[in-house]
Amino acid sequence: MGKRIIITGATGLIGKNIIPILQKKGYEITIFTRNAKSAKNILNSDKIEYVSWDYTKTSDEIIKYLEGSYSIINLAGASIGGKRWSPEYKRLIFDSRIITTEKITEAISKCVQKPEIFISSSAIGYYGMHGEENADEESKSGNDFLAELCIKWEKKVLEAEKYGVRAVVMRTGIVLDEKEGALAKLITPFKLFAGGYQGNGKQWVSWIHIDDLVNLYMFAIENNNIKGAVNATAPNPVTNKDYCREIGKVLGRPAILPLPGFMLKIILGEFADYVLTGKKVLPKKAEENGFRFKFEYIEKALINILKK
Repeated sequence: MGKRIIITGATGLIGKNIIPILQKKGYEITIFTRNAKSAKNILNSDKIEYVSWDYTKTSDEIIKYLEGSYSIINLAGASIGGKRWSPEYKRLIFDSRIITTEKITEAISKCVQKPEIFISSSAIGYYGMHGEENADEESKSGNDFLAELCIKWEKKVLEAEKYGVRAVVMRTGIVLDEKEGALAKLITPFKLFAGGYQGNGKQWVSWIHIDDLVNLYMFAIENNNIKGAVNATAPNPVTNKDYCREIGKVLGRPAILPLPGFMLKIILGEFADYVLTGKKVLPKKAEENGFRFKFEYIEKALINILKK
């Protein structure tokens, strides 16, 4: 019988890509989801145990699944860039992360045979609007909405250390994938010869290829030296202008129609400030512990994704 891994938020981009890798390695998968039928349709696997769980309810109902499990991978949370931020949507962004994580940690505390690892997604939003400064895992946090979200989110994860559980938070950058995420949204304008950088294009983009992100999760799960915060970003961030130039180059399209900052704010509202500021985040802990990125440079990553 393989080691059991519990996953929340399994139907998102990371979950859909990491589950097949875990299964190939012999892990048994249980997912917590608000809609088991929908999750089964999305993941299309009978080898997964689907458990219906509403994160707003008690933590007691999931204890029996956590008992004796090897690891929890917490990927739950409403999309940060999925829609314009209203007060209600900001509350959903917050609650779907903080409450879920809080309930899991509560359940861990009540387990007799506790999981060995609690690994959770977080975001480079932890560092605030850094601009030109390099940020590694030892850099200070910011004080804006996303930074405060990440601080509270990570605190709930790291509380599991009090119960002898190794806790890891993955501060994730822009994930590159052809079907989902920020890159997928940019592809169509470029194909229509309407692609270009955003704002002045000087803001930094801290990115990571989806394959490297999944491999980094696996590395963190199976490497006992990995604890606390890990920057899940490639070692070579680029400016927004260079990022868009490379997309155009790989697609054979021009990148000459920039989207002015004021237009981006009309489209995205408050979230536009984060897009226009950017962050230069470096994966210091991953590299110091021997992780090797398959895609270190943006050109190679984009060729791999867009030329499939």
